[in-house]
Amino acid sequence: MSYAYDNDDDNADQSGSGLRAQLEKALADLKAAQKTNTELNAKFNETRLSQIFADKKVPANIQRWMKRDEVEPSPEAVDKWLAENGEDFGYKPGATPAAVTESPEGQQSPVEEAPAAPAVESVLTPEDVAQLTRIQGLLAQGVGQTVLSDATSVAVSTVESQLGDNASFEEAVAALQAQGIDMDRAR
Repeated sequence: MSYAYDNDDDNADQSGSGLRAQLEKALADLKAAQKTNTELNAKFNETRLSQIFADKKVPANIQRWMKRDEVEPSPEAVDKWLAENGEDFGYKPGATPAAVTESPEGQQSPVEEAPAAPAVESVLTPEDVAQLTRIQGLLAQGVGQTVLSDATSVAVSTVESQLGDNASFEEAVAALQAQGIDMDRAR
């Protein structure tokens, strides 16, 4: 019986640099094996999740969101996600397959209207509402029109109706100043 160390590779370099090279090769092999293991595990989880979706008849539009949320591939996790988020997509837990409409992936399911919110009492007075409506009407009529220009427009209309179309410039200025329009600021 020989007590000399047994080495599978009798020609292996036992120097420091040879051992480092063997270690680096072993670490590279380990990293490649871990990468392969991670990829296979992801494919298995995706396949398992797809099988659970088929068993539970989960619509494609919901499947996409569940995959994005990285739901664990177990029936319990899928049920939990559906219970928490399914109603946002129109999915009723425990509904029969006929009640759940499937749409191909990439298409959205029809949007359902949200129930009307309960009426909230306004903090605005009727005068505030009337003023807001008037201002919104002015803004809708033209660009740059303001509440101050509304008073100016009323004054110009009043002076025009009083003087007529043949009034001189001096008469118009005097009438506008009488209406409270400062002609120096108006220019």
